[in-house]
Amino acid sequence: MISRQQRLRLDRHKNELWGRAWWLRSRFISKAFKSQARAFLNEHQDKMVFVMGSGRSGTQLLSDLLDSAGTATVFHEPNFREDVSTLDTLRRNPELAVQYWQEFRSMEVYRRWMEKPVAQIYGEVNGTIRYQAPAIKQVFPKAKMLLVVRDGRGFVRSVMGWPQFYGPESTGAYALTPLPDDPYLDEWSHMSRFEKICWSLNDTNIFLMRHIEKNRWLQLERLTSDYDYFTEFFAHYVDIEIPYDFWHARVNVKSKNATQDYKFPAWQDWSEEQKKVFVRICGETMSKLGYAI
Repeated sequence: MISRQQRLRLDRHKNELWGRAWWLRSRFISKAFKSQARAFLNEHQDKMVFVMGSGRSGTQLLSDLLDSAGTATVFHEPNFREDVSTLDTLRRNPELAVQYWQEFRSMEVYRRWMEKPVAQIYGEVNGTIRYQAPAIKQVFPKAKMLLVVRDGRGFVRSVMGWPQFYGPESTGAYALTPLPDDPYLDEWSHMSRFEKICWSLNDTNIFLMRHIEKNRWLQLERLTSDYDYFTEFFAHYVDIEIPYDFWHARVNVKSKNATQDYKFPAWQDWSEEQKKVFVRICGETMSKLGYAI
C-alpha cells in the first residue's frame, strides 16, 4: 500500500504527462473543428479577456464576479494541468508558446465558449498563463489584457504557507528559476526560500508590466473596496456589468481559494532582515504599481 505522499507524487506525475502531451492531443483535433474555431475566434477576439497576475492575488474572486454576468463566460485557470505543466517550458521558449496557443489552447477557448453560446464575452482570470502574454497577444492581438496585483507583502505571506512552492521537492511552475539574463541567477543557489518567493513575485510583475499597458495595471485591494474604481477601470473595460449589490456581497466573502489560515506572519511581525530582503527584491516594482513600502 502506497503512502499519501507517494500517491500525491504519482498524481502530480500523471498530470504533468497529460499536460505536456498537448501537442499530441492537438493532432487529434479535426481540421474542420480547427477551421471553425479559428474563424470564430478571429472574428470575436475583441470579446476575449485575459486577466493575469502572480496567483494568490484574488483571481478566483474576480473570475466568480465576472462569470456571474449573464453576458459572459469566465473561467478561473480552466486548463490548470496543461498550463502549469508547460509554464516553465513555454516561458523559456516563446515560439513554442505561440504554437501552444495556435494549436491547442485556442481550441480549448472555443470549446468552452461554445458550451455557453449565448455568452458575448469569453474570459479567463488566470495566473498560470502569465508568461504567455506575448503569445496570446500574437495569436489574438485584439484581445483585452489586464494585470491584477496585490500588495506583495500579502502575496509572500500567503505563498510562504504553501509548501509546494520552492519546497525540497518542488519542480517546474512551483520552483521557477532565473533566466540567463536575470541579475539574481548567480546568487540563486545561495538564496533562501523566502528570497526566492520574493523573486518569483517580482519576476512575474516585471514581465507582465512589459506586456500590458500601464493603465491596465489594477490593484486587487481597490477592486474589492471601491466600486467606482472596479466599475471604471475593470468592469467597463471588459464590457461586463456587475451590479453594486452583487459586487458588495461578493467582495465581503472569502473565495473558496483564499488563504483561510495564514501560517506565516504579517509584515509587521517580519524580522528586520526579511523586511530588508523584500524591499531589496520587490520594493522598486511595488512602488511602480502604486504600493508604499
